Amino acid sequence: MPKKEIDTTINPEIIKWVRESAGWSIKEIAKKLKISEDEYKKIELGKKRPTFRQLELLAKYFKRPVAVFFLPQPPDEPSITSSFRILPQSKTEFSKELRLAIRKARYYQSIANELMKDLGLSTKPQIQTLTLDSNPQKVAKEERKNFGISLEQQYNWDNAYEAFNTWRFAIESKNILVFQFKFSIEEARGFCLIDNDPPVIVINSNDNILARIFTLFHEFAHIILGVTEIYTGEEELIINKDVENWCDSFASEFLIPAEALEEDKDFQAFKQAKTKILSPKLLQNLSKKFKISQQAILTRLKTLNLIDYNAYKNEFLKLKKQFEEPSKKGGFLSPEQKCIQEKGKRFVSIVLESKDKGIITTADVIEYLAIKYKHLNKLIELNAK
Repeated sequence: MPKKEIDTTINPEIIKWVRESAGWSIKEIAKKLKISEDEYKKIELGKKRPTFRQLELLAKYFKRPVAVFFLPQPPDEPSITSSFRILPQSKTEFSKELRLAIRKARYYQSIANELMKDLGLSTKPQIQTLTLDSNPQKVAKEERKNFGISLEQQYNWDNAYEAFNTWRFAIESKNILVFQFKFSIEEARGFCLIDNDPPVIVINSNDNILARIFTLFHEFAHIILGVTEIYTGEEELIINKDVENWCDSFASEFLIPAEALEEDKDFQAFKQAKTKILSPKLLQNLSKKFKISQQAILTRLKTLNLIDYNAYKNEFLKLKKQFEEPSKKGGFLSPEQKCIQEKGKRFVSIVLESKDKGIITTADVIEYLAIKYKHLNKLIELNAK
């Protein structure tokens, strides 16, 4: 028996817009629907109505609710190229995973903006806004004082996860949302969004946990400058080197203060040596001490002009595979742990407080946090810790 087409009229431009915004080709989606390309083209041209099952499949593959197909017109969503002032060099196509991460970040940002206003909270970031004329090292020292986290605390964290979570919470307390989504590390390590408040930093959860810490503060520097980017960490892909160098210098000084380095015996020996030979021991020891990746230590040495670009690049290539391996620690995450890891305590708290004050319903909470009702009480308990 042939499948019935849906009776409701659907604007075919919506289907085309959803497909293109998700990064799918006609060939790819036709194969998924198990129909010919010509048959699919008829759907987008309005010559053939899709079945409801086909709409469900389109929603599944494009990561959209079925309801989106019943909109009268495609909404005005900013394109990736218009959202970021700095993009990787020669980058014209973006993966489905990165497109989804950007869309999710915008969605959660819009929810936070609306709820914070309803709660009477400011959506503005509690940071200074500066330009490239400002000294990044000086700014980093000032911001480090404002954060109120001492070097002794940094040294005494048990592991990289405690370090990342502590820094993340400190940034979130500045009215900046920090999300973690999965996408290809080769494509991006992170990005930030500042065209709406509160600002957003997105970290690639596929990345090594130590590497995520440097990305966190590199993106924090971009918010200070008011310049959005998709950050790859690859020097040769950088278009605006002045901005990237400023952000690298800021993150390096913030996480690895020059004064603290001067007190390190291994660093002093390297600095005073006539021939600057990078030893694995130096990188490993400083990485362990400051709870930061070896790549970040390399970047710090470069910002201090202790190694040239060639030395940096040679060592970077040796360590690249290690940096790009996802962290193995952690194992299985419960739904409530995964929710907080992805969306952050700040966003989760805003949603839960809105529910407590009657601004939104329990159904809204479940939708905004993408969690099942049976896990909600455990999430509330975990978020309160």
